[in-house]
Amino acid sequence: MLSFFHQVGFSGLLIALLALIAIFMAIRGTVLMLLVKKLGENFLLKIAKDTDIEDKSLKLSLINSKLFIELKGIYYAMYYLKLCAAIGPLLGLLGTVLGMVEVFSTLATTTVPDPALLAGGIWQALLTTVMGLTLAIPALIVHYFLLINLRMLRNQVLILGVK
Repeated sequence: MLSFFHQVGFSGLLIALLALIAIFMAIRGTVLMLLVKKLGENFLLKIAKDTDIEDKSLKLSLINSKLFIELKGIYYAMYYLKLCAAIGPLLGLLGTVLGMVEVFSTLATTTVPDPALLAGGIWQALLTTVMGLTLAIPALIVHYFLLINLRMLRNQVLILGVK
């Protein structure tokens, strides 16, 4: 563990922690979405019930509110995934900057720089960049997968509410 911290620094550890949260939220959101789809039309009818309002914008607002209440676990998973997708690359960039600061600090303090010391800072810079992007890309994909499915559910509820 100490070797990992030495390689990636503080920002790399934060990215790893954020990745664990993102993995948990991705699994949670996907499982909840699959359960909602398995419940099928009865679940959607329950949401569509009591939305016999003529004003379409008010009806859509009411359906969105009911969906949020019934599916708040999926919404929370989406929020955390989007947060992880936004923060991951920023932490990667922070690690890149810190790694390059380490390289230039080594260059400034030694008359004949040791390539091994320089490589450590460059390694940290590249590794944290890769970690941040590796976190962000799948988190964003799962976020939009859940978002598309929620929009399809909302449209099905609207269709059932019209019947």
